[in-house]
Amino acid sequence: MEKAINSIIRALNQADATAPEWLHLLPAGEFKGVDGRGPYAAPDMDALIATFNREGHKLAVDENHSTDLAAKQGHAAPARGWIVELQKRADGLFGRVEWTPEGERMVAAKEYGFLSPVFLHSATKPFKVAKLLRVSLTNDPNLSDLKSLHSTEENAMLEQLRKMLNLPETADEAAVMAALTAAHTQQTAAAALMARIAEAAGVATDTAPDALVTAIQSRGKVSATDAENAELKTQLVSMQAQLTTLATTTAQDKATTAIDGAIKDGKIVPALRDHMISRHMKNPAEVESEIKLMPSLNAGGLGTRKQPGAEDVAMTAEDDKLIAMMGIDPKAYADTAKALHGKGN
Repeated sequence: MEKAINSIIRALNQADATAPEWLHLLPAGEFKGVDGRGPYAAPDMDALIATFNREGHKLAVDENHSTDLAAKQGHAAPARGWIVELQKRADGLFGRVEWTPEGERMVAAKEYGFLSPVFLHSATKPFKVAKLLRVSLTNDPNLSDLKSLHSTEENAMLEQLRKMLNLPETADEAAVMAALTAAHTQQTAAAALMARIAEAAGVATDTAPDALVTAIQSRGKVSATDAENAELKTQLVSMQAQLTTLATTTAQDKATTAIDGAIKDGKIVPALRDHMISRHMKNPAEVESEIKLMPSLNAGGLGTRKQPGAEDVAMTAEDDKLIAMMGIDPKAYADTAKALHGKGN
């Protein structure tokens, strides 16, 4: 657990050390400003990219619209980066930025968190974006549809934390933080107890667990009058039992959540629930990888099956087996089959 916590800390430090290469400049669909300006029609990203490529000019990345405000007052308005390439994506128009040293430092240090684009648009509503001019670093964005400057690294970090903490992919930020807090508390308590035991054993407080056990064993049996050492040994045994129980309970909770979700999605039949939970507790990564590849039994529903008979559809032995395996209510199954049979006539 200590290694996992240290890995998380190192990863967080690494995340703070970089600035994003691609910036989210415009959303894909219709949008409007927080201040009420707009609405603006969904940008024609192909046309905007064609204009950018045809003109061949880099687009400045400044601070708080200094190009439009400070520069007109005769003040300095240095660029903190330059947009050198535009790219069309499913969630909008993105620009590849070449940061200046100061711009990269400010963004990596998270002095700015958001972007505010400047563009020309038509005169009638919904306004049509005609040309992208530049983009500003800001902490007071007018467009809430754009990704923050640090959203990419935050999503990557969240995924890394899920893996480190052995959480399912569906775990949200709150669940990840709760697990991280619990892991940190557990590590702190364990470290404090191990330090006390090491001190009582006469070795350094940072002695590795295996070496500590060897040191305790080398001292022979604990004297009946050595009450403190006896208490510490009891606490060590108790702590190990608690950690084992906690690990088992956590693994079972995660397995139950994952398998119940797969059953709900129709990827696993209820009859295999206990078996799959047991497998997930032993190897969650393997089971979750299998679940991803499993087709959903709900995908085709009952719509691909036609029941024989007239208006009252008879239930077959095959139906009975399917109902038992999937935990479907027999009456609901029969009603659905009846309705579907009627559509097929």
